[in-house]
Amino acid sequence: MDTPPDEIDFVREMRTRSYAEGGVFWTQRGDLGVFEPEAAQKINALNYGDLTLPDKLADLLRGRKGEPVSWKHVRAAWLPHMKRLSGPESVTQLAERMEALLEARLERSLDLVWMAQEVCTQALVPMVVANLPRADVTRVLRDQNLKLARLLSVEPLRETFWQELRAIWIQVGAGSAVRNELRGRAKGRRPRQLDLTDPIVDLLPELGLDRAVDAVTAVLTAIAGPPGATAACVLYELTRRPDHAARLTRELESVSREELYGAPTRVAPATHRFVKETMRMWSSPLFLARSARTDIQLEQTCLKSGQRYFVSPHLAHHDPKHWKDPETFDPDRWLPDAANGPCSGASYVPFGWSPTTCIGAGLGIAQLIVLCHLMCTRYRIQLSEPAALRMVLAAVPLPQNFKGTLTRR
Repeated sequence: MDTPPDEIDFVREMRTRSYAEGGVFWTQRGDLGVFEPEAAQKINALNYGDLTLPDKLADLLRGRKGEPVSWKHVRAAWLPHMKRLSGPESVTQLAERMEALLEARLERSLDLVWMAQEVCTQALVPMVVANLPRADVTRVLRDQNLKLARLLSVEPLRETFWQELRAIWIQVGAGSAVRNELRGRAKGRRPRQLDLTDPIVDLLPELGLDRAVDAVTAVLTAIAGPPGATAACVLYELTRRPDHAARLTRELESVSREELYGAPTRVAPATHRFVKETMRMWSSPLFLARSARTDIQLEQTCLKSGQRYFVSPHLAHHDPKHWKDPETFDPDRWLPDAANGPCSGASYVPFGWSPTTCIGAGLGIAQLIVLCHLMCTRYRIQLSEPAALRMVLAAVPLPQNFKGTLTRR
């Protein structure tokens, strides 16, 4: 790596101990670190293999057990919609929203990390819940921005009681917007849409309104952070590596928008490799904290129900036992038969381990390729202080001093 990232103490400790102790060990806080890729895959499968949703609020208030509903049932309902949302028409609309958001930021002094977050997140919101009234869009985006402020802080935010109360109020407002939309569609007052809220409307009799709201807001939370963090890293690498940027520009200028939005990974293979390597190099989030839902027996140890464990796509993607030259940014490692080629299965998990793999993986890759297309053929970034640019590993990989101006080519 040309310039090594700054690592917060927790990242440095986990990296050092993982490589020294075989990837599975107890931390000083009493949590289990599970950083060996196959072990991480196993514990995730054991912990979430039979994941059921909490009981309906009415059942909880009455102290009774409701009919269990599997999270897999919700995911299965989303999959046909996600396939359509990843199709040419939806990707074209996504690109148009991204371009409009970039146009609104032209010729302004920008924090480019925030720009990447806002462009990606705001462009994705209509795919989760479409055509919200303006006031409800404001509620949802206010909640998204609050989550991003917490995620993008290198140091943990120390919030006062009133700040925490305000955060709860903002979160309740976003949930209320989703609740209103679900009710409106269920009662026929609002039209059905091609989004991830619509399948939940059909599941309302099984889920109940509170669990339905939780399902939709969980997706809104998922798009407020990792997609934009990865997009910021794509911009970081494009800015730092003009040779790669020129290569991508030649490829992307040779295809029409219709071709690109119809089959982005097929018609732009070099760009796809660049995106895949960025996701390997700068995995987001770095660590995932989970609580054991039941007693879990691993070969190395036993985890009791309620105990916490950590897994890390970042450490899996940089483990020298599984990757050759893991600290080298090399998109061509994704070419067939490359000497330092990719590892398969549990060692490359930019969208998590099964059975909780992100259902939007294909759409996520398409959005990053669209971003590359926009930045290589229509816009350019002029950094304020190029020499000051560096990467910090915090909750997510976070380019520091990444400020500049966006202009048209």
